[in-house]
Amino acid sequence: MIQIGAIIQFSSHDDLSQFAQLATPLWVFDVDRHKIWWANPAGIDFWEAHNLLELLDRDFSTDSDTVRIRLQQIVNSSSGSERIQDTWTLYPNGDPKTVSLSFLPVHIEANVNAVLIEVKQYFDNNTDQESLRILEAARASALMVSTFSADGRLLAQNPAALNCYGTATSGLLGNDMVGRLKDPDVAKQLLSTATGGQSFDTEQEMRTQNGFRVHRILARRGRDPVTGIFVAVLSEEDITKQAIIQRQMQELNERLEAEVIERTRKLAESEERYALATQNAAIWDWDIEQDHLFVSPSFIEALKYDPSDFRVALASSGIADLVHPEDVVSYRAELDRHLNEPDVPFHHEHRFLMGTGEFRWFHALGKCVVDHAGVPKRSVGLLTDISDRKRLEASLFSAQRLEAIGQLTGGIAHDFNNLLTVVQGNAELLEIVDDPDHELAGQIIKAAQRGAELTRHLLAFSRKQTLLPRSVDLFDLVSTISKTLLRVLGEEVSVTTQLEDNLWAIHADPTQVESAILNVALNARDAMPQGGKLVIECKNREIPGGGGRSNIESSLQPGQYVEIIIRDTGLGMSENTLARAFEPFFTTKEVGQGSGLGLSMVFGFSRQSGGDATIQTAPGEGTTISITLPRSNSVQETKAVSRPSDVIQGKGEHIHVLEDNPDVQKVIFETLEAMNYRVSLSSNAEAAMQAVTQKPHPDLILTDVILPGGQSGLDFARQVSILHSGIKIVLMSGYPEGPLTEIALVKEGYAFLQKPMERVLLSQTIRSVLIG
Repeated sequence: MIQIGAIIQFSSHDDLSQFAQLATPLWVFDVDRHKIWWANPAGIDFWEAHNLLELLDRDFSTDSDTVRIRLQQIVNSSSGSERIQDTWTLYPNGDPKTVSLSFLPVHIEANVNAVLIEVKQYFDNNTDQESLRILEAARASALMVSTFSADGRLLAQNPAALNCYGTATSGLLGNDMVGRLKDPDVAKQLLSTATGGQSFDTEQEMRTQNGFRVHRILARRGRDPVTGIFVAVLSEEDITKQAIIQRQMQELNERLEAEVIERTRKLAESEERYALATQNAAIWDWDIEQDHLFVSPSFIEALKYDPSDFRVALASSGIADLVHPEDVVSYRAELDRHLNEPDVPFHHEHRFLMGTGEFRWFHALGKCVVDHAGVPKRSVGLLTDISDRKRLEASLFSAQRLEAIGQLTGGIAHDFNNLLTVVQGNAELLEIVDDPDHELAGQIIKAAQRGAELTRHLLAFSRKQTLLPRSVDLFDLVSTISKTLLRVLGEEVSVTTQLEDNLWAIHADPTQVESAILNVALNARDAMPQGGKLVIECKNREIPGGGGRSNIESSLQPGQYVEIIIRDTGLGMSENTLARAFEPFFTTKEVGQGSGLGLSMVFGFSRQSGGDATIQTAPGEGTTISITLPRSNSVQETKAVSRPSDVIQGKGEHIHVLEDNPDVQKVIFETLEAMNYRVSLSSNAEAAMQAVTQKPHPDLILTDVILPGGQSGLDFARQVSILHSGIKIVLMSGYPEGPLTEIALVKEGYAFLQKPMERVLLSQTIRSVLIG
């Protein structure tokens, strides 16, 4: 045993050997680990154990928090030399033993907190069981119970009071009644009332070991069981938290009361505005907790439902069932995000099923209403029909995509047509040499012509082909082509024409009009494998100016047009096919069955001509394609140009060829010489101008439109016409950048040949220009 300051230290059980022979039960209780560390024989018998080892292994984990707190209080409050005596009820083997115990705080082993406990007196549990139970309840109670003398001295306190105020000797201001209460006058009043036989109930600020706390105090008169004099018995409950909340609630109520009148007034105004808004706007208000959705009359009207039918559908299936299947996943994802991030507005575009059975696009913009804790309670918002905007966006996207393809097409057209000119020209020359292989030459020519046709279709799609527009009588043109269609489409397809009386003439290239109608008709035939009906209808159409309704999906400007409507009874197109129908190389046919350029040519030609082309279709309901072309303001001219059939030989005239591509230059030279023309060549405009100024002047100049160095063959032709008006000029090009205009080709009197040009067409054009 070692004495360290005021605390006794037991390093091992041997230090306690002097207590082994005492008849009084003794044991050392390890407070930190909550178990018995040592006991003398009398102590072992008290705990009804067979030996010390058995007692040391005994489990005390079921002891209440009150026991643990009380032991800790004994360790903390004792100076080490002062013993504390208290009455406890212990349960060695489940049966209670009420004893008076003496506690002495000690240290064991390496400064482990413990108490040396000695049994001082036994009490008969059967003598006053009720008193013992009351005593135990007072110890275990969370209420602080204290006894004071009439002059305010502390006589006794239960463990809860001890934990709050400390011991009588170390308490604040002597731990008397006056020292505990912040207001000393209340202490005097409390003592006077209690000792006078009356109860006193109050809430006061108290000085505790943890600072000022608010306690509810109930004081009554009692007797000291030791002296028999009257005492004041106080029971206290800590209500600090409740007092703070009550004070905050009081301050909040005061603020709320000050705002009630103003809020009531604003609420009335808001309700009035809300009532007006819900009558005129498509609004929703979703009670999230009750899962109840309110929609304004305009909301139902926007979806074109009968109000009673809409509410029945809403109650049975919910609003999500009206969302297009392709939009449901993103709609639900945005709704979940909206509830998880209520500060961020609900923002979604989706299609709703209308009461008419169709789907229309809507934009939903909503705000979440939350409670003070940030929990979403309601979602309110506005629904806007954006179907027109969506159609415009889709049209713009399609136009941009088609324009990109058109730019790519134009970029390769010039060089590609020059190559085809060389191939086709040499093949045609091969046909006129001695012992030619006509079959082989014919196949080469057909391949070159097919390549040229594909290029023309691509240029038509990109609206960069060279057109020769004129006034065209559709009565004659449709009558002629309908006879052709009867042969081409076969007997299973009937062809009917419907032309409006007083039908206007159109301003367009008649060859391209014929080609457009033929392409649409061939597509219609393929869509009617079992046969069907094809109707070609022509009617006047006028697009009003600013006062009329705008056509979102059309490029037509206000003015007068003729609409060529071609209807079939075929299979129709799906929505996805319709979206790509005008794209070049897009086809639903098998590989090798079609180029996919027919409809793209129709679209490009109509747009380049100042008109438009549209499609109306549905699966199983046939297809209607409308080609709208501008009205002609001039007198009707010739019909479509007929194709020449024979090569016309020259009479020795002099032709100067301006062409920068050596291969093309060579094949044109040989072709013209074979036609009995004298030919001279130049590769740029400067050299050509020198050749032209020398006498004798050439009879005709055949010039490419695109010249090296950024020069234009058209500008060169104009200069020659000014200097030497007697020289005839023919323009040619594989791809004229910026389509040649009617002014240049017709009003300025220039003929034009599209590369690659057939030998027959070349001879016919040159001869026609020469004889003027």
